[in-house]
Amino acid sequence: MSQNDIKTARIFDFLTEEESEEFVRVSEPVVFAPGETIIEEGGEPSSLFVLTSGVVEVTKRVPGDGPRKLAEIDAGDGRTVVGERGLLGSSGASATVRAGSGGPVEAIKIPREAFRAMIRAGNPAAYKLATRITRLLARRLTRLDEEVVGAIRELDRRGETDLDVFRDKLVTEWTI
Repeated sequence: MSQNDIKTARIFDFLTEEESEEFVRVSEPVVFAPGETIIEEGGEPSSLFVLTSGVVEVTKRVPGDGPRKLAEIDAGDGRTVVGERGLLGSSGASATVRAGSGGPVEAIKIPREAFRAMIRAGNPAAYKLATRITRLLARRLTRLDEEVVGAIRELDRRGETDLDVFRDKLVTEWTI
């Protein structure tokens, strides 16, 4: 694993060479077999994973309906991360992330405890990453708020007031 593996993920592109090297030192390569769970919905807060190859599926449980696929993320489209909420938060994972059936998923794992130790030590690189993640989550929340307002307006326009219709639209048509 190299500095380039980390720096090619957009979430890390703001780090200096020295700062990215700090994350290289605490990270570890991991490989997930097809179908293997990377993050389990409701599970303990997890590590951050920089996806370097393969495809993952993101699903969410829907009461009375089972899991629904929210997204498919292909690392071939560019390095991306999963688990950013778990790195900062204390609540369970909001969705399940599983290696796709097409082949293994390779990733770089930044362990939650290593990141938290960096924060406790006052490490500027860790604080910069925390700030970046916070901004990312804030943008997602703003976008979700706008989509919820739009959905409510659309349901009002159509004269629908059924909460189940709204819930289904929320879960099946929007991703965070």
